[in-house]
Amino acid sequence: MGREDDLDDHNYQVREVYAQYRLSSYLGQVMEKGVVNLLTLQANVQSPYPTTQSFDVLFEKFAGYTLGRLIVTVERTFPAEVDTIAALRRALPIRNSLAHDFFWDRAAQFMSFSGREAMLAEIVSMHEPFQSAEALVSALVRRVAEAGGIASEQFEAHLAEPLDDLKQRIPDD
Repeated sequence: MGREDDLDDHNYQVREVYAQYRLSSYLGQVMEKGVVNLLTLQANVQSPYPTTQSFDVLFEKFAGYTLGRLIVTVERTFPAEVDTIAALRRALPIRNSLAHDFFWDRAAQFMSFSGREAMLAEIVSMHEPFQSAEALVSALVRRVAEAGGIASEQFEAHLAEPLDDLKQRIPDD
């Protein structure tokens, strides 16, 4: 992996630890928001009068849950989704460690080159559980949408709208 910067090996490695940590944190958040979307969609399609407003209210409700509570709710709502539940259960302690204890528990390790190398390997290994769980949750979201009468094309169009809006707000550099 080549680099085009003026950082020495120490500073480059420190930057990589932080960058990979942020990427893992991001992937954990994507997974978690996917669960929020899943539960919000399920509750909304089960409603006799689903609206955009009810979706927003439900989203806010579920967004206030801890990841552990979200997973318990998925278990109750989708008990047959054993692979998805198992993937979320596997990701939960990884996400909690990453969010609450990772640097604290490795403060001494962070002080040496070999310690940071081990941290990097550990952080990178966290990506897969988050990505696997998110992929299963995403597939379930699409099945819930379809079961709720939302055609695949309509679902994809709804996903594209906010993305297009976001792209229009990106400043020109």
